[in-house]
Amino acid sequence: MTSQALLASSTSRIRSLVALMTLMLVTIATASFATVANNLGGVNYFELAGIPLFAILFAWIAFSFCLATLGFVALWRERIETVRRVDDAAPVEPLSIGLEGESRERTAVLMPIYNESPDRVMAGVKAMLLDLREHSLQDKFDFYILSDTTNHGTWIREEVAWSELTRSLDLTDGVFYRHRPHNTCRKAGNIADFVERWGSRHEFMIVLDADSLISGATLGEMVRRMRQDDRLGILQVPPVPIGRSSLFARLQQFAASVYGPIFVKGFSLWAGGEGNYWGHNAILRVEAFRMHCDLPVLPGKPPLGGEILSHDFIEAALLVQAGYKVEIATDLGDSYEECPTTLADYAQRDQRWCQGNLQHSKLLASENLRPLSRLHLSCGIMAYLASPIWVLFTGLCMAGMIVDTQDFSGTSRIDSYSGALAIFSVSMVMLLLPKLWSVLLVCQSQREMKLRGGLLMLVMSSLLETVFSVLLSPIMAIYHTRFVVAALRGKSIRWSAQQRDEHGVTWSDALSQFVVITLAGMLVTFLLAQFAPALLPWFSPLLVGVVFSIPLAVAMGSRKIGLALRSIGALLIPSEIDPPSVCQHLQRALEDAKTTARYSDQVDWFEDLIHNPRTFAIHAAIQKSTVEGAAMPIHQFKALEAAFATGGADNIPLESRSALLHDIDTLKRLHLQTQQ
Repeated sequence: MTSQALLASSTSRIRSLVALMTLMLVTIATASFATVANNLGGVNYFELAGIPLFAILFAWIAFSFCLATLGFVALWRERIETVRRVDDAAPVEPLSIGLEGESRERTAVLMPIYNESPDRVMAGVKAMLLDLREHSLQDKFDFYILSDTTNHGTWIREEVAWSELTRSLDLTDGVFYRHRPHNTCRKAGNIADFVERWGSRHEFMIVLDADSLISGATLGEMVRRMRQDDRLGILQVPPVPIGRSSLFARLQQFAASVYGPIFVKGFSLWAGGEGNYWGHNAILRVEAFRMHCDLPVLPGKPPLGGEILSHDFIEAALLVQAGYKVEIATDLGDSYEECPTTLADYAQRDQRWCQGNLQHSKLLASENLRPLSRLHLSCGIMAYLASPIWVLFTGLCMAGMIVDTQDFSGTSRIDSYSGALAIFSVSMVMLLLPKLWSVLLVCQSQREMKLRGGLLMLVMSSLLETVFSVLLSPIMAIYHTRFVVAALRGKSIRWSAQQRDEHGVTWSDALSQFVVITLAGMLVTFLLAQFAPALLPWFSPLLVGVVFSIPLAVAMGSRKIGLALRSIGALLIPSEIDPPSVCQHLQRALEDAKTTARYSDQVDWFEDLIHNPRTFAIHAAIQKSTVEGAAMPIHQFKALEAAFATGGADNIPLESRSALLHDIDTLKRLHLQTQQ
């Protein structure tokens, strides 16, 4: 029985219901806010300016609440039948992994990488290949490792790691490596380059990130569903974060595992066939993508103009406009990713996304986009604009409440804020209720509870996550506000590689990163205590996290705290208790790579390429088969040859190494000199 049938509503009726409920909640709340402000002696200028900001913020809360409610109701009804059928036994594998039809065409699995750990990348590919073998699907997929790496040593190590991977699995076909000479348009350009060069060989492509992991069964089912529906352009499988141990990462992993399903389910029912694409862990129809997803160059200069950074939402919108469906497979599991492990790393990633999403504002008026696609883009923008709006609204509330306390005499004046307290309480309930519903949903099944440590640990973990989310929310709001202001001022960020390793946070690092935020929080706390002490309890939940942001950042990055909580059963996720086979393959591959990693970390790979015949042969074979190299001018070669003769590989300038690595003939001359 489908969710639509269970809710007795079509997608259009669901959208109308969500819109009506959101509008009703916003209208009631905004009217109540204006009434409370008026009862406190009339609406002053600060409160008047805050009313539209309150309406915007509450609309954001109400919309999310309605989607979560929709998802909760749908999943609750769906899972009742499963719980009644078998409560304690493991669920039957729901995936239909046989690929129907007579077509033998292989699906492309793309892994774009940019200065990533080669050992981690190849371990992920190896895990998926082994899992496909277990399901007899290895001959249905071709893996493409698409490198945009700019670090020369990492680039060469990637090639060697690819060669080791194919040798360890005895592969003669099915796993390909390509290094792009120029990383034009970043990941979007990397994918586009694949489509132009090799896309005609494949009907479908599954796009991954460097930290993505999908089981063989899910990969097979993704292809089967695409073949069943010719109008399905993108099928997005929601990824779940796993594999990290820091306190911050474990909080994210637990929240995504427990709370994520109701939000994703609600969004899927609301969006229907006009859903969204998150840039990875999804399957796309290659020809449709090639014909309709040519990204425009935005007018103006970066950060808001130029090349589109956040390409995924736009590509989904273009396919929907072309008549294709973009759907979210909420019933498919075993789709994973990794998350940032520290507060600063998370903020750095968000800054990239913030700039990319703000660019979408230039596309909202495009006549070629469907209304729902425009709404998706608006939600992406609002995800970051909400923070500066909230910071401004909070400041206006403080100012307005101070004015009220000064304008009216009597000791009962603060007691009149009970109406404001009621509005605040309603807002908090709407934010927290989805968490309660998610816990209730897990409690439907004894097995699901066991996979999260049991009922007591599930409740304790939820409370722990809630407390930390309250402490961290004002810090992230400040960060997002800074990002938005920087983008609007024309400051463009450098789109560098993500920090994926767990490295912790030292006290000195935390001090340098959060000292300004801490001092600002202490200043606001002092001013409130000095001039409006009655307001201090109102804002203390926001100020505590800001004032203690330095020790909080250290604690968030601590693997010791994260592992200690895991040892007592807190913040557990299912993949830790009962890991699927693809996760087990990954863990073994990472263990096997540790010895290789210790060796490779001590190797100067650029020098090794010039001296080591095997490394040189691997590089030369890859370059000749994938890239048309340009011969280096004779005077440039002579200069490099002289530099090499006097100081070896270390004496070759960094700015010349990329050209040398692409010029196989010149590189061969240097290599032969070392073999004499």
